[in-house]
Amino acid sequence: MEYVRKTCPMCGNEFVVLKKVEEKAIYCTLECLSASQGKIKRENASSFMAI
Repeated sequence: MEYVRKTCPMCGNEFVVLKKVEEKAIYCTLECLSASQGKIKRENASSFMAI
């Protein structure tokens, strides 16, 4: 099995994932995933409110 190191775009922590799932593994934890989804929802709501 081959592993690669990635950097989480939310917190900047490095984490290790299998090479075959490299493109699917974006966040290091569910907390970072949840935070990113909350950020996206807030951005979409803000752009909707601006119209």
